[in-house]
Amino acid sequence: MIQAGYAAVSITPHTGAMLDGFIARLGSSAGVDLPLMARALWLESAQARALIVGLDLLGLSQETADRIVGQLATDLTLPPGQVILSCSHTHSGPMTVRLRGLGEADEAYLARLEQDVRRASAEAESVKRPVWLAWATAPISVGINRRAFVAGRGIVLGQNPDGPADTMVRLARLEGGSMCADLFVHAVHPYCLGADSNLISPDLFGHAAHHLRGKGHAPLYLNGCAGDIAPKQGFCGPDAAREEGARLAEAVLAAHETARPDEAPDLRVASATVALPYDTMPALEVLEHELDRADRTVRDEERCDPRIVERLRNAGRQWLSELRGAFASGSLPPVLGRVSVVALGRGALVVLPGENFFATGQRIAARLGADPTCVAAYGHGYIGYVPTPVAYAQGGYEVDDAHRYVGWWRLSPQASAILEETAVRLWQQTGGKLL
Repeated sequence: MIQAGYAAVSITPHTGAMLDGFIARLGSSAGVDLPLMARALWLESAQARALIVGLDLLGLSQETADRIVGQLATDLTLPPGQVILSCSHTHSGPMTVRLRGLGEADEAYLARLEQDVRRASAEAESVKRPVWLAWATAPISVGINRRAFVAGRGIVLGQNPDGPADTMVRLARLEGGSMCADLFVHAVHPYCLGADSNLISPDLFGHAAHHLRGKGHAPLYLNGCAGDIAPKQGFCGPDAAREEGARLAEAVLAAHETARPDEAPDLRVASATVALPYDTMPALEVLEHELDRADRTVRDEERCDPRIVERLRNAGRQWLSELRGAFASGSLPPVLGRVSVVALGRGALVVLPGENFFATGQRIAARLGADPTCVAAYGHGYIGYVPTPVAYAQGGYEVDDAHRYVGWWRLSPQASAILEETAVRLWQQTGGKLL
């Protein structure tokens, strides 16, 4: 027997707050497209308990995530490893992660966020009830691989219809009494609202939840391994987010129609934190020379604005200065990533840290003997991109440029394999079988 409880609270910042995600966005927020939410799902069986919290945010620092998890673990008498945080990675939320060239995290907002998340989580636990569980999938495609090859320029952020992308939504349906909770996972970068928008928004995922809420459902979405997946209607604005969100919600509703009940569902949870190695770093003099070349962070039309160009230059100079300081102090701080696995009935939820490429999620799903395996990313603390090994030879923004804005240096090409093997080990630890 599974019990579940659900709660949601608004975590919308005040209008005028700076928005995270785009170094090319100029100015502070000017309005609200749709409120941002913290959604909490409590799961409990005779064997285990778990709390899953989905946040309409770009990400959280390791320190903030650790602090929130510690608070929730104390509040709810849970082992910290059974508290799982995941951000949707909206690019139209408040400054919750420091990005060089853009600004610092909004500490006042984060203090309020912690209280809001604690309130939602406590409410979810307090309203738990027996539920029946059903798993399903349905076809949907709102994203496209964004690593496009252009002659003379190499890999750029564009559209690559031949690259891997998500083509389905995965759904765990939890229903009991008056509650019908939908935990669903799909992989896409949520930036239908681009850098030219100053609206606070959860983007397409939030619009999908709004659509489902209107149908009487209690939605909780987790973004998948979307590090190399862009929305097909990227930079098209709020109407595009609303349209794509409605399409995603209709796919969730279609999955409802084919959901197969799990006759004797069980719940088991396992988490582990691993240290991820850095890639080999060239001499600082080489890195300094590379700052003179145009990176692939912004679109060509945005690069014409001298204010944006100066932001990019400042970010590069700040990164190099901080890198020199780190080496002067000894060595680069370690990159710690937390992996969580929830075995729920015949299905599995894997939550990875960072911006993993879609192929990593595919590899994990192909190894775990679950039906289905849902692989989410952007879990716990934000650690930047985790490309697949083949991407390193190709280059591009995720490999060559992104670390200038967050973190220190790119991760090793083996980092994705380390996360994969950790997920497999944790799955086996829960009693799961491999394919």
